[in-house]
Amino acid sequence: MKCEIGDIVLVNNFSYPDGLKGTLHNFVIMNINQDEFSLVNLDYLCFLISSNIAKNNDVNPRYPYNEPLAATAESGLREDGHVKCDALFGTIKEDDIIMRVGRVTQAQYDRFIELYELSLALES
Repeated sequence: MKCEIGDIVLVNNFSYPDGLKGTLHNFVIMNINQDEFSLVNLDYLCFLISSNIAKNNDVNPRYPYNEPLAATAESGLREDGHVKCDALFGTIKEDDIIMRVGRVTQAQYDRFIELYELSLALES
C-alpha cells in the first residue's frame, strides 16, 4: 500500500528498537525511503502511536516527547492516545502496512518533528 507523509497506518509486523517483534499497531508516517532503483518496495520512517494516555506529555511530565493525538474523524483513531516522538521506527515495510487509518494535520506533523529534534538534542 502506497502511503504519504502524515498518514496514520495500521502495521501488521514491525520491530521495536530493542529488537522485539510487534504486530498490529498504528504509526504516523514521517518520511519515505525509496531506493532510486526500486519502484515497488518502500521503507517508511514512522512514529508509534500508543493509546496509553497516562503517558501523554500533558498528563505525565516523565514523558515529554509523547504528544497527545485525539481520536477524530481525520485521525481515524478509535481512542485518544499519543505519538512517541522520541523513537523513530525506520524499518516499516510497505508490505507490512494493512491499511490507512487517517492522517495528521500539518501542525501536528510539525510538532512531532519539533519534539523529535528536541529529543535528539538532549541525547547529544
